[in-house]
Amino acid sequence: MTISINTPSEAQTTAICLINAFFLIGLVLDIISAFLAFLTYRWLQRLSHEESVYLEEVFEAPITSLKDEEEAPGVDDEECTTDATKSNSSLIEGWIVSWSALSLFIPMLFLILGVSSMAVGIQIFIWTQQKLMVAILVTLTYVTVIPFIIGLFIIGKDRERRRKIIRNLGKKRGDW
Repeated sequence: MTISINTPSEAQTTAICLINAFFLIGLVLDIISAFLAFLTYRWLQRLSHEESVYLEEVFEAPITSLKDEEEAPGVDDEECTTDATKSNSSLIEGWIVSWSALSLFIPMLFLILGVSSMAVGIQIFIWTQQKLMVAILVTLTYVTVIPFIIGLFIIGKDRERRRKIIRNLGKKRGDW
C-alpha cells in the first residue's frame, strides 16, 4: 500500500489515483456512517416510552395501513385551512419530517457505499500492484463472502420466511 501513498503526484499512474480515490471515498463514507449511526442510536435511545411503543406498532403494522393513516391522520376538518401560510408551513414540516427520517435511515447506505468503495480500491490495488496469485486469492475471498452478504438483504419482509429463519436459528441456538 505504500506505493499508492508515497508516490509523488506527478509520478502516480491512473491505477494509483483510482486506488487513492476509492480508499479515501470509502474512508469518508464510513466515518460519516459511523457518526450518523451513533446519532441515530442516541435519538432512538431518547424516545419516551410512548414513542417507543408507537415505533414498535408502526414497524409491525402493514404498509397499507400506514398509507391510510397518512391520508387521514385524524386532524379535524376545522383545523385544515387553505391559507397559504398553513400550506407553506405544512410543506416545510413535511420536508423536515422526510429529511429527518432519511437521516435516521441513511447510515446503512453510506456504510455499504463506503465499504464497497474500499473493496473496489483493494481490487484495483491487488490487480495492478500485486502478483497474480495474491490477486486471485483475494478475489476468491470476495467471491466467497458476497453470497452471505446478499443473503441478509434477501430476507425481506415476508413474514413466513422470517419465521422460518427464526425457527432455524432457534434450532441451532448459536451452534454450528
